Amino acid sequence: MTARRRVAVLGTGFTKTGTATPPAQIAAVAGPDFAPELVETRYSVFPATPYDRGLAAVGYLDTAVSAAKAGFDAVFINTFGDYGIAEMRSALSIPVVGAGEAAMSLASTLGRRFAIVTIWPESMKFIFDERLTATGLRDRCAEVVFVLAQDEMKARGATDDPVAHMRNGNAAVIDRIVASAEGALARGADTIVLGCTCMAPIAAQIAARVAAPVVDPMTAGYKASETLVSLGLAQSAVAYPRVPADRLAAIGDLVSGGLTLSTPPTTEECEVCVVAAE
Repeated sequence: MTARRRVAVLGTGFTKTGTATPPAQIAAVAGPDFAPELVETRYSVFPATPYDRGLAAVGYLDTAVSAAKAGFDAVFINTFGDYGIAEMRSALSIPVVGAGEAAMSLASTLGRRFAIVTIWPESMKFIFDERLTATGLRDRCAEVVFVLAQDEMKARGATDDPVAHMRNGNAAVIDRIVASAEGALARGADTIVLGCTCMAPIAAQIAARVAAPVVDPMTAGYKASETLVSLGLAQSAVAYPRVPADRLAAIGDLVSGGLTLSTPPTTEECEVCVVAAE
């Protein structure tokens, strides 16, 4: 019997669990030949600002490098922001898939103009702007709709946290998401992309009430990972030049505190500077 191929799922789409059990939505769609495993970051921060997004990318990159060393066949970034995706693709030869990019790419095959509907407030707009620009899909996006206002955001674990209520199936929050999706369709979108993997638990409920395809980034991204492994494809080394193997340990040293300015990684001469100096 052939061993099942392992897909590292980076992040739960909500909060850490301390286990290797993947989110239920991923387990439900996993193919019989695949074994998705949750691999949680040892360094994490909520990407509330561009600075925090940079820190999150470091944490995800560190985890991806560790997953590749552990023998995983693919890495799936289970967050719409795809934190560290370009760096991972440069560091690893196994497929790297981001939930945001995969969901928007899939939506582009289902319709002409998709709208992103996210539970997060407009202060998180910079994340969606970056993804749309980096993926070249800005022209395919009709709009990004932010369901919650900034003053509605609560600390995780709070009794009035609307994100937790959403994941638990709160009808009022789901009604607001459906209304936001329907509004986007009325304004010209023909496909809906959910703008956070934390929305996966209610994706089926949204899809049942919206008269257009609804793409859940968690399941869409995970299945894209399986597809690349099955086809024997991975990111192009032309698009993402491979980092020297002896430099891969630097990210782990950085996260663990072992990399200091007194012990920098080996550097190479810049080919452009060398040519200019001759």
